[in-house]
Amino acid sequence: MKRENSYIDSNNIEKKRYLSIDVFKGLSVLLMVFANTFSPFENVPDWSQHAGDFGLTYVDLVASFFVFMLALNFKISFTHRLERKGKKKTYFRFVRRYLIFIGFGLILTIYIAPGEFYFRWGTLQILGTAGLILLVLINLKTYIRLIISLIMLIVHQLILITELNSIIYDSIEGGILGMFSWTAMMILSSCIVDGLLKNRVRQYFLYGGIVLTISGIICNFFIPFSRAYISGSYTLISVGISSLLYYLIYYIFENLAKNKPILTKERFFSVVGKNAFMLYLLDYLIAYSIYYSVPWDTPAIFIFIIAFLSVIGIWLIAYLMDRVDMYIVI
Repeated sequence: MKRENSYIDSNNIEKKRYLSIDVFKGLSVLLMVFANTFSPFENVPDWSQHAGDFGLTYVDLVASFFVFMLALNFKISFTHRLERKGKKKTYFRFVRRYLIFIGFGLILTIYIAPGEFYFRWGTLQILGTAGLILLVLINLKTYIRLIISLIMLIVHQLILITELNSIIYDSIEGGILGMFSWTAMMILSSCIVDGLLKNRVRQYFLYGGIVLTISGIICNFFIPFSRAYISGSYTLISVGISSLLYYLIYYIFENLAKNKPILTKERFFSVVGKNAFMLYLLDYLIAYSIYYSVPWDTPAIFIFIIAFLSVIGIWLIAYLMDRVDMYIVI
């Protein structure tokens, strides 16, 4: 096992690890663990469930945080590896990584019932497919990727006004057709992340995040927020909120830490972020063991307790892995 660091490449001279990236990744994983616990239970309040056909709750943002998280690490890791390993090995590594995402996703979403056996779509397939598409586009200029992402959003919205919208609604994560919007989210996130490489963090993450959030809110009046349909307004505000959240984390752990060294010793979220993929897979086992062992009509207070215990359990595993320098990298 080896540690895979997050780097920035500036004029091929300075290579810097960003604690803020590990913190963002760790926060996203723990939020996922907490929110996933609630999925099938009947008495959980609406604010801790997906909003349904239309609306927005913090649970609806978890998947978009993972998309942003992947984009956050993508360009920085790609640029550094390209410099060290060359074009062929770099592309091979990233293609392999996202095919592994898709493979694990297919395994985890297999449906087996009497007389039935088939693969379903899921979050890992989204991340893997969007990652492969972004790999093709990653060297394009920021504004070109921005245009491509907006075109894909428009295509998705056009699909939603046809009878095909029922396929998106009835499929897990929108199915294959939902990839237009999820990939647009990934590409749009990569445009924001360019601010790290260009040393323009405030302009891209703060101002860009504000613009996207406001754009999403305005679009909501015409195209309502919908996680179920992965609407354009949902995509815009998801990337906007993700960007603003990362900027806040960056400001705390990269800027304030210069005068407050104690911040560099953060070991709660960051230890989880170092093994994000492995802990993501582990949560599947934990979540489904809860679904099959706890009655679905259990009172909400007990479900919240179980959710907190799940978070603590995942964190303890992450902490112990960090203590022994075990980092699973794909």
